[in-house]
Amino acid sequence: MGISERTTADLTLYAEPDGSVSVDTGSRFVAVGGDDLERILDRLAADGGTLRLLGGSGRADDGDEAPELESDPGMGAASYVLGLAGARGLTVLRDEG
Repeated sequence: MGISERTTADLTLYAEPDGSVSVDTGSRFVAVGGDDLERILDRLAADGGTLRLLGGSGRADDGDEAPELESDPGMGAASYVLGLAGARGLTVLRDEG
């Protein structure tokens, strides 16, 4: 069974510091691409599940550094997941630790 075929009603994703997104398979986190992530979230929404999002806390964009240093890939990944989840009406439990 592939990760996109999970039948659980709850799912944990991790916004990695490098900007990738990983899904908790039960024994480890596995990176997923954009298309797979969308299918996983579609299925979770259809099942009425809840998404737990870890990571992506990053640092505040306070303007003290040059723009290329202010961006945080982990925060971008978390924002991307939150946008996809919001479009699907998913409940998201956020843990930025």
